[in-house]
Amino acid sequence: MRTDWTLIRRIARELDVTLRSGRVREVGLLPDGRLGIRVRARGAGGDTIALDPFAPTPSVTLERDPALTPQPGWPRAIADAILGMRVERIGSRRGDRLLAIDLATRSRFGVLSGYRLVAELVPRFGNVLLLKDGSLVAAAKEFSSSQNALRTVVVGETYTPPPLAEPKPGREPLLRALERARQDGDARAAVLKALRGILPLLPIALAESVLAEPLPLADDVERLADQLLAKAAAVLAEVEVAAEGSSDVFVYRNEGGIAAAHLVALRQFEAASLERLPSLLETFAEGAADARRIDRTRGSQARRTTLATRAQRHLDGLLRDRAELERERADADAADNLRRDGELLYTHLGDVPARASAFVPASEPSRTIALDPDLDAKANAAAIFKRYRKAIARREHAVKRLETLAQRVRAFEELLWEIERAEGAEFAEVAAEFDALVKPRAAAKTAERRRPALEFALADDSRVLVGRSPRGNADLTFRIARPDDWWFHARGIPGAHVVLRIDGRREPTDPELETAAALAAYHSKARAGATVAVDYTTRKHVRKQRDALPGLVWYTHARTLDVTPRATPANP
Repeated sequence: MRTDWTLIRRIARELDVTLRSGRVREVGLLPDGRLGIRVRARGAGGDTIALDPFAPTPSVTLERDPALTPQPGWPRAIADAILGMRVERIGSRRGDRLLAIDLATRSRFGVLSGYRLVAELVPRFGNVLLLKDGSLVAAAKEFSSSQNALRTVVVGETYTPPPLAEPKPGREPLLRALERARQDGDARAAVLKALRGILPLLPIALAESVLAEPLPLADDVERLADQLLAKAAAVLAEVEVAAEGSSDVFVYRNEGGIAAAHLVALRQFEAASLERLPSLLETFAEGAADARRIDRTRGSQARRTTLATRAQRHLDGLLRDRAELERERADADAADNLRRDGELLYTHLGDVPARASAFVPASEPSRTIALDPDLDAKANAAAIFKRYRKAIARREHAVKRLETLAQRVRAFEELLWEIERAEGAEFAEVAAEFDALVKPRAAAKTAERRRPALEFALADDSRVLVGRSPRGNADLTFRIARPDDWWFHARGIPGAHVVLRIDGRREPTDPELETAAALAAYHSKARAGATVAVDYTTRKHVRKQRDALPGLVWYTHARTLDVTPRATPANP
């Protein structure tokens, strides 16, 4: 949702009406990093101004009693200065996305002391600053003249606000843009730029609204320019009045949430769903929440993609190592032929010609034994037996390494599925499991509290529990489940551990078994399948795999059900 100076002006007015004369009770950061200033006004509860100057679209919202955490640095400097002060006025700067909160307190001797908190809500250049008598006391971001030629922001120096855009004299750029539009058929970007050059206070959204209707390019260019400027000036005057008043806000929605909001109608959004709301603060809060949710979703997806790529890279390396070892084992399987060659040479030592490069024993004429012509028969036999012993050692090493690799391949395949399904706090746990697999010695144990297993009640005395993560699976199976509880897992594919618990001594019914199996199928990599084979056994027949990812197990005495995956139990 795009902002401009008229929207910030209306926001300042709404905040001023709500919070003027309120006292600052707390200052800190919200869990998502926004600066919060809790104000108690007229005996009301803790309304909190939440400033988000560093978001892609900087915003300010009013929230009810969020958790605030004191932080060192500039948030602490602001808190130390303004705690206990009263809000004297909340205003804005005409033509700029700048919000100013004036605060003051009077000492017991009657001395008035005041500060001004300034939020510069400009995309990519957002900032929060605290001023006293025009000098900068604290700032979220400081920069010198070498970093910014237009102004400096340095604590202890005089504050200079961002420079405002100056109107460009003359109508020549607009006339040229309209003439170009007449020739090319469409040059709205150039017309828009020229129009805002003449009227820099005209917000982009309103300029786009003025140009939303087809331009009568057949008209005289001079007259068309006059019409556009008059229309734009009228819209600007209308929105300035609305910014100072309390008229309803025009909110345009699409399937993704709020597409746009303004104080006057926007013609370019006429196809969207229109809603009229009394408060821009509420609209800002909804739009900011949507933006944060989208950012979190994108950030989570980016982290998920990065982790999945790293895990897949490790898995590909393991698969290459396994293929190489399988080739070595195949070569080592020829060891029995080497042993037989050596035995035959010892049997026929007297029959081997000197300096021969090959020998065919009379007892096995189908076999040809390759020889080193520089060695006699006995030395050739010794060399062949040496190669045989090395081949045996390689085969034993390959078999052991293949067992280890098979376990790690399964662990990474399981981990890739867990990365795909993990949400929220579970993702941090899965990331920790990846670190433990890649760097087992350096990996630190996660101290985060794990979410409990999913639980579904089937009857008064039966329920199904579903693990949410690798360690959640291990906890469910080896800490929570009882020896005679029923344990389920999709056969041969990554999936969650599922436990069917029956209170008492009765056996589970067929519908209960099928329900638990259907849940295990759904919480597996095969959830999209029409039918999934699910193994089940009692918990006492499940054991951990040594030195494997938590949740990787062996099990015996299993039976199998072919079921359709279900996200929830079927209605009774």
